[in-house]
Amino acid sequence: MKYNRLAIAALAPVLVLVGCSTPLERRQASGGFEYLEQPEPTPLVVPQGLDAPRASTEFNIPTLGEQVDREVLGPRLDVRPPLQVLPLAPGTRLQDGVDSVTVLVESNQDDIDLANEIHETLLKFLGDRAIGVAQDTNGVIVTDWIENEEVIGKSWFRDKVYQIRQRYEFDTVVKDHGRSGSITIELVDHEEGLDGIDESIVLTDADRRRYAIDMLNSAISYMSFERKQRQATQELLNGRGISTELGLDLDENTAFIADANFDQVWSRMGKVLPLLGFEVRDLDQQLATYFVDYEPDGGFWASLWGDNDELPLEEGPYQIRLERMGQRTAITFLDNEAQPLPGETITEMYNRFSELMRKEAKDLQ
Repeated sequence: MKYNRLAIAALAPVLVLVGCSTPLERRQASGGFEYLEQPEPTPLVVPQGLDAPRASTEFNIPTLGEQVDREVLGPRLDVRPPLQVLPLAPGTRLQDGVDSVTVLVESNQDDIDLANEIHETLLKFLGDRAIGVAQDTNGVIVTDWIENEEVIGKSWFRDKVYQIRQRYEFDTVVKDHGRSGSITIELVDHEEGLDGIDESIVLTDADRRRYAIDMLNSAISYMSFERKQRQATQELLNGRGISTELGLDLDENTAFIADANFDQVWSRMGKVLPLLGFEVRDLDQQLATYFVDYEPDGGFWASLWGDNDELPLEEGPYQIRLERMGQRTAITFLDNEAQPLPGETITEMYNRFSELMRKEAKDLQ
């Protein structure tokens, strides 16, 4: 019995190792590769004087070409389904007819510089994954070596470790107008092997593309999280009341100065204006202007107190322009010819306008 226990103990580490597989083996077809050793079929010999039978070439196996073709046969043939670029972040989409691993990115907030957003998001993504940066110049980020190790089998003497080392390049391009751009990724270096780098392992183009797509999808997923977090924060800010005061815009016209950024004020104006009796007939965020019609017998205040509390305006069309002033926003009321309203009129409107702006969004429903 003592001899048998020793024999089992000696075999134990071997059995553990046999039951494991490397990352390279897990993407291979199961079974053997005897088909690679199959001899060429013997051609049909037709006796002299007889006609050769008609035969279709539809199912002929093509002849092996150069060595590059042989590399994707047998154990080097990746049987996993292909990966796809997943543009799941808000404002991202695929570019048609492009073979590179690229995703298009569009700005979803006017007050954020797209080039800076993409750059900072990629750096935060790499930082969160503890990936170093070897180069960061002119929209190109090249990573340090990313090392991953997996214990393939354990024994009493030492572990079998499979190592993969890679470096990636992110190339960001933003168009001159600053509202759209792209991120392209490429796997620039790859090494792998069991208990050391195996120089005989050479990636195919399909392998490189698969790794690049996987990394890009991870980066886009991170961008999705960042944009959704920023959107949630913005919605929270938009729901808060905004304090205003009388002041001057950048052209020294009498205006309401809101203690909030442009996006918050722009969103709030869409809720406040109808309550004051303005019907929004058009708006242009690029021009930062609302185009409205004033109806004296409409709006929130008129419904409560009647005509005695109407705004000091004549019925008709007006324009309302917003203007960035650092972290604050100027709100200027203009007539239909884009001429600012008199300061006395703006002063008379202030109390009613500022009271609505101070209310929380839930109270403006």
